[in-house]
Amino acid sequence: MTDYPKLRNGLEATPIDHESQRMILISDRLGFNDAPLVMTPLAASLLGLMDGAHSLRDLQAHLMRATGQMVFMEELQGVVRKLDESLFLDNDHFREALARRVAQFREDKIRRMKLAGTGYPAEAPALKEKLDSFFPVEAGGPGLPFQAPPKDRLLGLVAPHIDINAGGPCFAHAYKVLSESIAPDTWVILGTGHEPLDHHFALTLKDFETPLGLVRCDQELAGELARRATRDILAGEYNHAREHSVEFQAVFLAHLQPGARIIPLLCSFSLEDAENDRDYIDEVSRIISGLAETGGRSVGFMASVDLAHIGPRYGDRFLPTRATVSEHMQADAGLLDLLVRSNADGFMHSLLRDGNRRRICGVGPLYVLARILEGKARGRLLHHARATVDQQGSFVTFASMAFHAA
Repeated sequence: MTDYPKLRNGLEATPIDHESQRMILISDRLGFNDAPLVMTPLAASLLGLMDGAHSLRDLQAHLMRATGQMVFMEELQGVVRKLDESLFLDNDHFREALARRVAQFREDKIRRMKLAGTGYPAEAPALKEKLDSFFPVEAGGPGLPFQAPPKDRLLGLVAPHIDINAGGPCFAHAYKVLSESIAPDTWVILGTGHEPLDHHFALTLKDFETPLGLVRCDQELAGELARRATRDILAGEYNHAREHSVEFQAVFLAHLQPGARIIPLLCSFSLEDAENDRDYIDEVSRIISGLAETGGRSVGFMASVDLAHIGPRYGDRFLPTRATVSEHMQADAGLLDLLVRSNADGFMHSLLRDGNRRRICGVGPLYVLARILEGKARGRLLHHARATVDQQGSFVTFASMAFHAA
């Protein structure tokens, strides 16, 4: 065990009440370990010093200053050992485990379902019943899809990627429109990448497993996208193993458009990236758009996104109130108006103006979708909602939208 522990990237600290005490939950945002650690606030305060430059003696001295008491070295070593066992440290143990998982993922031709049994039912009958339950109006849904022959050609969708139980009716609003439209044969699913990606995009050629069967990747068009891109957009393919934004859409497609094929593409770029590397991002957007003219089949574009993330869970130092919720729902409305008009530049300018202070996590997919559909489609806001995510009132906003051929 090293005397200079270094915490790795991708961890999240959340205050919780545990057995009538305030504790800190340390969880892995990247999904290498689904079992979080519960730590006292004092022990969690050490994590900020675990940067590879502070020794265990430094951590011991920190605790001495904070408490006035000597903490034995064996106790500190025990904390570090637990972090190591949980793969929370940036060390050889973690890198070896990562290499094994990447190799295993790349060898598998199928992207295995990750959240079946936790994010949604793992058994097909229960899953169908769950998904259908989001459509009735009394459940906040849009009503059951009409059975009349579809007339309008659907080009684009926006659907949430929040937990299906929290955002189910919002998903249903999007998929009701899909069911009532002339839907594309292939969907380019622009998934939100929650972590930085090599070259801002990550493509996979894998089929997606769901309890309702496989959702097939359009290998021909996905391969064409990889060939046309001027950077290696397959380099970050492993990110698909731990991201859920494409998985949730695959589940709904398996239920409501089981014959559809997909091109799973994660998007992740910061505002700084959007300014400094805009030409490349727009180039990829044009290539994606051009897939609609390749292969002799119809192609649509779907952004799997959430909007604002507000409250202590996301770093705010205030407890949200009704006024807070109203403020951010109104701020969302301004962005959604730009997106309805596929105003990609206006959308990005709005976020650059305030530094994305509201933490819109779907920036990449929404910008690319707006760029692709600019001048080609008319948009419509279908549903706009929020979900509270902790006991302190932190909340996430999200929406569904549809774009038909102009």
